[in-house]
Amino acid sequence: MAVKYANNASTLLTSGISTSDTSVVVDSVASLPTLSAGDHMYLTKVSSGGIEVMKVTNVTGSTLTCVRGQDGSSAFAGLAGDVIELRLSSAMLTDALAESAAGGTTNGFAIAMGIAL
Repeated sequence: MAVKYANNASTLLTSGISTSDTSVVVDSVASLPTLSAGDHMYLTKVSSGGIEVMKVTNVTGSTLTCVRGQDGSSAFAGLAGDVIELRLSSAMLTDALAESAAGGTTNGFAIAMGIAL
């Protein structure tokens, strides 16, 4: 189980979502990291309603399965065209550091951060 991340990853919602939707359809997943079984990533939805962090646990085609309102944020409705970006978040750092401390090297994080294993 590993947290995944990538530089300059972003996409757009293709249709509106409610506060309770856990499946989110986006226009492209090309810039997003590939998730294997047990992996996850944190994406930030930015719209007029505010900023929401979502924990994405699966990607099937252009559908993201996610846990909404993560890292101290609240789930809120979104509109088609809202931006979803892979941004640095405290949850992402917490997960990556925990994996590194446990002996993992998620995406080379331990080496990049100079952490001795």
